[in-house]
Amino acid sequence: MTPRHFPPFHLERWFAEFEFVPGMRNLAASCPFTVTTRELLELEDAETTARYLSLNLDYIENPGSESLRHAVAQLHTTLKADDVRMTTGANEALLLLIWTTVAPGDNIVVEEPCYDTVPGVAQALGIEVRRLPLRQEDGWKPDLEQLARLIDQQTRLVYLNHPHNPTGSQLSKEEVLAIAELTEHAGATLVNDEVFRLIALDGEPMPSIVDLVDHAVSIGDMTKPWGLGGLRVGWIASRQHELLQRISAARDYSTMCNSAPAAFLAELALRHWKHVRAPRIAAARTNRDQLAEAIMRSQGALSWQRPQTGYTAFVQLPAHLSSSTFCRYLAQEKQLLLVPGQVYGSAYEHFFRIGFGCTPPLFQEGLSTILAEL
Repeated sequence: MTPRHFPPFHLERWFAEFEFVPGMRNLAASCPFTVTTRELLELEDAETTARYLSLNLDYIENPGSESLRHAVAQLHTTLKADDVRMTTGANEALLLLIWTTVAPGDNIVVEEPCYDTVPGVAQALGIEVRRLPLRQEDGWKPDLEQLARLIDQQTRLVYLNHPHNPTGSQLSKEEVLAIAELTEHAGATLVNDEVFRLIALDGEPMPSIVDLVDHAVSIGDMTKPWGLGGLRVGWIASRQHELLQRISAARDYSTMCNSAPAAFLAELALRHWKHVRAPRIAAARTNRDQLAEAIMRSQGALSWQRPQTGYTAFVQLPAHLSSSTFCRYLAQEKQLLLVPGQVYGSAYEHFFRIGFGCTPPLFQEGLSTILAEL
């Protein structure tokens, strides 16, 4: 039997090379400035801190506690605790979903650019990956006619990533329902990676796909909205309880359960999620305005589709500049980290991802460095 090998995860390899270099200024992150344990514990009284310090460090439930799953369900309008399963970050949710849902001979349709977990795991399992490229001139939204041509009776999953990472585009309710109609006609499952959903920079957050479509699947985590990546807490939500049972059974072979301290702090953060989010959204809006002004002043050297949601923008460089060369130079010579578009595929070689969820002083400093090198 030939061993299966995962294809290179270009985005994570880029971060592995540069993110933790001493002195590196990170303008590549897709989440806001981080939260401390003290900040979370000070949201409540001394009794909560005492319960945290006396926490039993044993295993916890595989699906996550009912109270934590209830807190996640409250981020939706139609879900209950039984519709949620906790995972170790959104990454594990995506891995287990592909592992338990799709087999060789099937195909999946994925938006591009997207996070590499879904196509990478599928390729390692010998599953055909059909890519739906998004374009700046289309507002970084799916072309429904092209999507219809990609879907057939062997399509098991259609994977969306909206609000979109890295561009910050957002789908309307009508657009989601049109995609759902195409997907359901083929008997496929519609999946939306919604880690950016609650980071609405303009107006209200996009409705969750599971609140609009009966058989859909939503993925979420504590990292992107609240800067809690170190907790490694994510989830999968769906009213397809048979699918959720398969996820829990497969998790016996991966992480089995979350860590008890992480689950405790995640539940605490969810009780106060709007309070935790507020200063981070405010900083992101300030930084986005700074970026918009810089792009306008560039006199066409830089272009973008202004992000509506999330903490990242996908910015286009002049045609003569390679984002890989530009971003590597900035990291190695200026200690400033961006993400070159090529990690998402060769079609995006002239784009770079910039994260604007950091503190405004850091963002302004980094932005000035970028502009000085153009």
